[in-house]
Amino acid sequence: MSDIHDQQLEAMLRARRVEPASPELAERILLKAQGRPQNRTMPLRQWVQRLFAEFHLPQPAYVLACALMIGFIVGWTVSVPHTAEDATETLQAQSFLYVDEDIL
Repeated sequence: MSDIHDQQLEAMLRARRVEPASPELAERILLKAQGRPQNRTMPLRQWVQRLFAEFHLPQPAYVLACALMIGFIVGWTVSVPHTAEDATETLQAQSFLYVDEDIL
């Protein structure tokens, strides 16, 4: 900013009206602070328990069923090479299940 703008800003800041603080301000701050829970250090074990309590995990049976369904879907959609020509182009994770040992 230029000096003129700085001087204008300073003049506006000096000209503004400043209201005095109320005499009960300190008391109000203290009363509000007493009503709030204070931070305290907690043991690591309790902190970890609170951390994992935030994660609401579904029932394990649903997780296992969903994982199995995703596995079946991925298994059916992935193509597996059946001939030696296809095997050279792409190598899939299930290729070790077949007797064709051309890759080795």
